Amino acid sequence: MTESNLINHIKTYITLSEEELSEIVLFFDYHSYTKKEILLFAEKKCDKLFFVIKGCLQLYFIDGLGNQKTSQFAVENWWLTDFLAFQNQNQSNFNIETVEASQVLSISFSKYQELLDKFPKMEKYFRTIYETAYGSALMRLKYINSFSKEDIFFRFRDNFPEFVQRVPQYFLASFLGLTPEYLSEIKKR
Repeated sequence: MTESNLINHIKTYITLSEEELSEIVLFFDYHSYTKKEILLFAEKKCDKLFFVIKGCLQLYFIDGLGNQKTSQFAVENWWLTDFLAFQNQNQSNFNIETVEASQVLSISFSKYQELLDKFPKMEKYFRTIYETAYGSALMRLKYINSFSKEDIFFRFRDNFPEFVQRVPQYFLASFLGLTPEYLSEIKKR
């Protein structure tokens, strides 16, 4: 069952009855994507929140020089969207693309609002998820501003070894603020 990942994830943060959980999953739509499919386009309204069942997604933007800059990744049991654009129902500043073939649950903004109204405990669940994501983003900023490029890579590798093996080097380099060539040099050491 594709929803079991989501149900188990929810259960780690809040307590709900099996009936409530069965009803909650009905708010979500299942999607299967191939590698390099775009789920959200920059400059389009951000109306979906994604939960990764299997696979890997990346959130990125294109800088003024036309370079792709990865801001975030999401793997199994992680949530991803342009959270500010989703919350405000604005156009996104980011693209979301599959890094590998992926299975995803999505919820539209209107269904998300209905879900929170019907199941107030889900507010706590999502608050916890968002607080964790925000804290992680702050730590990433700290690393980028406090450590050498080499130290950033080694700390990331030690904390998230699955990404180093799983994500293409040029995406990882972009995420860490490195060039692919420099990342290759660091990995050789």
